[in-house]
Amino acid sequence: MLEAMIHFNLDSFTHYFSADEVMGPYSQPSVSRSYVLECKDRKWIALHMSSPERFWQGLAQTIERPALFEDPRFKDREARIANQETLINLLGGLFKQRDRADWCVRLQERDVPHAPMYDSSEALQDPQARHLQLEVSAVHPRMGEFRTVRSPVSFDGERSLEVKPPPVLGVLKNKPAAQAGARKY
Repeated sequence: MLEAMIHFNLDSFTHYFSADEVMGPYSQPSVSRSYVLECKDRKWIALHMSSPERFWQGLAQTIERPALFEDPRFKDREARIANQETLINLLGGLFKQRDRADWCVRLQERDVPHAPMYDSSEALQDPQARHLQLEVSAVHPRMGEFRTVRSPVSFDGERSLEVKPPPVLGVLKNKPAAQAGARKY
């Protein structure tokens, strides 16, 4: 697990080795130019504004501020990183003026990298999640339908869509430990 987690944190080590600087909790978002913004409908959207200038120009058009990135505070990568908080506040105010669905359409039209940030009630309704059959269910003998998320592991390209509902708390209370441990759910 340590090997995997160290590798997932590769950017932090690369930055340390190249700049001799330890990244803090807000370093990665500022360097990657990633933004998470609340919309009018209180839903969230993520923007990942990597290097290509066309993304920034598309964003300027989308937010109806075509000259925004001529401002010295936001004119290039270094200026945007240095003025991240100001840029977030500016974008935050603008994104609260429209619903998330409207922003997604507008950003898509200008090819601006973005994604809706789903909460648990929305994530499994996404077309890709539905295509992947991530939500599965089974009938519990006492509690009715039991819904959960399937295992991400597939064998030979086949998804396991079967799930067993969990036991009811305390049902095995009077069974001997050996017998309780041997029971399969």
